[in-house]
Amino acid sequence: MEVKICGLRRAEDARLAVRLGAGWIGIVRAPDSPRSASLDEARRVIVAAREEDPRVRPVLATGRRSRDEVARDAFALGVRRVQPHGLSRGGVRTLRAAGLTVHRVVRIPDGAGTLPPFPAPEPADGPLVFDVGGGGSGRSFDWQILGETAPDGVFIAGGIRPENIARLLPRRPWGVDLSSGVESAPGVKDPERMRRLFARLREGAPA
Repeated sequence: MEVKICGLRRAEDARLAVRLGAGWIGIVRAPDSPRSASLDEARRVIVAAREEDPRVRPVLATGRRSRDEVARDAFALGVRRVQPHGLSRGGVRTLRAAGLTVHRVVRIPDGAGTLPPFPAPEPADGPLVFDVGGGGSGRSFDWQILGETAPDGVFIAGGIRPENIARLLPRRPWGVDLSSGVESAPGVKDPERMRRLFARLREGAPA
C-alpha cells in the first residue's frame, strides 16, 4: 500500500515518515492552512526526505493559489508533482503543459452515500485523491461507499488515524494520505502516532 504523510513542516518529521515506510511526502502551500510551509521549511523537508530515501516522491499541495504561483513554487522547490485545490480545468492543463504531474482531488460531500463521478486518469496525471470537501478538514467519509475494493490509483484521505485505519484496510485502498491523524499540533507530527500508524499497516489488524 502507498502511504503519503502530508502537511510536513519539519525535517525531522519527514525523516521519520520515510524511515517508517512513507513513499510519498506532502508539503502544503496554502495561505489559509495552519500547515502551510514557508519555502525554506519546504526545502528542508524535501532535502531530509530525499536523504533518507532518494526514491521518495514529494507532492506540493496548494490552495487558493493561482496556476502561476503553483508552478513557481513547484519549480523553486524542485518538485514535479502538484495537488492543486480549486484550480480550473484550464489551470490544470497549464500545469501539465509546464511539465508538472497533477494529482487531482475528488471532493466527497459530507454524508455521501455513493462515490461521486470521478475523472479517468490522464496519462500525465498522478494518483487521484478522495477527500472530504476541499481537503484539510480532518474528517473522514463513509468508507463503505468505496465498495469491497477501493478504486485503483486513488489515495484515500481525510480523518484517517491509527485508531481507525483498521476499518479502512478491508477495502484494500491503493494508498492512504494522512496529516492531522498523526499530529500533536498542526504541522507537527507526533512520532508515536506515526509509529502506531505504520504498525497498524503492518499488522492489518484492528486497533
